[in-house]
Amino acid sequence: MRRISLPLLLVLTIFLFSGIVFAQSEDTSSETEVAADSTISDSTAVEEDTVAVEPEPPQVPDTVAAADLEEAEEEAEEIEKGGLFSEIALFFRSGGPAMWIILIFLSIGIAIIIERVIFLFGVADMKPEKFMGRIADFIRKGSIEGAIASCADKSAPLARIIEAALRNYRNTERDIQNAVDEMALAELPRLNARTGYLAMLANVSTMVGLLGTIFGLIAAFESVAAADPAEKSIMLANGISMAMSTTAFGLISAIPLLIAHSFLTSKTDSLIDDIDRYSVMVINMLAQARKEG
Repeated sequence: MRRISLPLLLVLTIFLFSGIVFAQSEDTSSETEVAADSTISDSTAVEEDTVAVEPEPPQVPDTVAAADLEEAEEEAEEIEKGGLFSEIALFFRSGGPAMWIILIFLSIGIAIIIERVIFLFGVADMKPEKFMGRIADFIRKGSIEGAIASCADKSAPLARIIEAALRNYRNTERDIQNAVDEMALAELPRLNARTGYLAMLANVSTMVGLLGTIFGLIAAFESVAAADPAEKSIMLANGISMAMSTTAFGLISAIPLLIAHSFLTSKTDSLIDDIDRYSVMVINMLAQARKEG
């Protein structure tokens, strides 16, 4: 189950983001078609009204003003209907193919963040003060088996390392330390697993965004060179918009990943400090209990 959790989260995240983008793209295109049809019908109606009132020239400005007011109201309604997701879809579509690559990196990063948060804050974080208080009570009472059973119920790295020390209770202090070190070598990588990929994904997302910017500018200037003078400004604006969108999305992807990387690294360091502290505490308690026994 643990092995398939990360791939499952990854697939679900990619499908979620892709579904949102596709759904909003279709909604945006349909709204655009409806808006275009309404604009054509409104313009036709305006023309008919204008033709009808041609004998009365003073009424023409009022008709034009009414048409402009209707268009402004329609644009406001379209913005309200579209909402945030439509704006995101339009932004995503304007960036070109590089946006999909950045989206994949962002989806992988989000899947890693979810899996790491579940493990570090759920499985590995076991309130060590309360746990070690119970273990200390068992050791003081001479119930090593009870302490071992209490550790066996937990799957956190700290519990497994303490269990390794308790199972070597009758050996020398050096043997107990070796057992703790051996178990730590097996458990500590579970705390650091996959966290380092977040920094890599953040850096790669930024670089892909910059690469998409370069390609967008190249395409913009190439299209401008072969375009009519009347269309140059429009094509240049579209190319620059595409270039800037990739850079913006690369940074949008990188910043949360870097923040999550720092946050998860801090939590991992805190758990490792607890393991070092309490493993030494248990070794000393076992040595004292052996002397008293």
